[in-house]
Order: sequence, then structure tokens, then C-alpha cells
Amino acid sequence: MTRLLIGMLVLMSVMLTGCERKTPAEPASSAAQRAATQNANQARDDAQAAADTQAAVNAQAAADKAAADAEAAADKAAADAKAEADKAAAEAKMTAELKTAADAKAAADKTAADTQAAADAKSAADLKAAADAKLTADAAAKAADEANTAKATSLLEQLTQYIKDNKVDLADKALGQLDGMKGSLPASLQEKIENARTTLNAKKAAGQYLK
Repeated sequence: MTRLLIGMLVLMSVMLTGCERKTPAEPASSAAQRAATQNANQARDDAQAAADTQAAVNAQAAADKAAADAEAAADKAAADAKAEADKAAAEAKMTAELKTAADAKAAADKTAADTQAAADAKSAADLKAAADAKLTADAAAKAADEANTAKATSLLEQLTQYIKDNKVDLADKALGQLDGMKGSLPASLQEKIENARTTLNAKKAAGQYLK
């Protein structure tokens, strides 16, 4: 562009010089002085134009560089902001996943603990029920044994009295009842029953007729 401006200025100078030659002749010193002045002015104008052109080019280059730098800075700031946002989102997601996993584990642990507690409670209840049932059964068995022993004792007393009174039929009947009960009676009472039997058999063998 600078060369174009210089060419145009040279062309104009030539045209002006040609026009001046048509005017009446003037002294050579004046013409030389005027030509030098014109050339100086032309050179000054050319230098100013070149300086202006260069300044415009430099200003445009500086503006372009500033715009490019600003765009690059904006792009970097946007990239940094996105990276920070992505990092924050990833951390938030990880935190949420960890919390969800911790909550799930806590819920599972609580369920397991509740299940174990229920199982322990049932086991304890079953053991207590079994113990209570055994106590009840033992008490019932003891009561039955005591009632059986009392009945056998009463029958033994009747048998003894029947033997004394020589009542053979009643004595045999009482002894038969005692034989049916003997297996569940205490050893001491069984021994007394056998003694009564021996006494009854001895009386029968001796020919003591019972009434």
C-alpha cells in the first residue's frame, strides 16, 4: 500500500512539472529553488503518508493481537471454569454415591441387627416356654406321683388291716391293686407291699383261713 501511495505521488509530481513548463520561462535559480521546495514538500508528505500508513498498520496489528489475546484469555477462562465445574460435579456425585452406599450399609446392618434380635428373642421365648412346660410337666408328674403314693399308702393300710381281720378276698383285691401301681411307687413302699404279701402268703400256708 505504501508503494502505491508513493507511485501516485510521483505521477502527480510529473504532471505538475509538465504543466509548469508551459508557463513563461523564469529564472533558473527561482525554478530550481521552487523545484527543491516542491521536492522537499513532496518528500515530507511522502514520509508523513508512509508514517501514517505504518502507524495504521501497527495499530491494526496491535488491535488484532489484543483481540486475539482477549479471545484466548476468554477461552482459557471458560475452559478453566468448565474444568472446575466438572470437578465440582464429580466430587458432588462421588459424595452422593458414598453417602448412598453408607446409608444402604447402615440400613442393611440395622435390618440384620433387628433380625438377629428377633431371632434371639424367639429363641429366648422358646427356651422359656420349654422350661415352663417342663416345670409344669414335672409338677404334674410330681403331683401324680404324690397322689399315686398316697393312694398306694391308703391301699397298703387297708391290706394290712384286711390281713389282720383275716379278710382274704379284700386282702387279695387290695394286693392286686397295689401290684398294678407298684412300678410307679417308691422303693420303700414297694418293700412294704412285698412284706404284706409275705405275711398274707404265710398265713395262707399256715392254714389260717381268712374270713
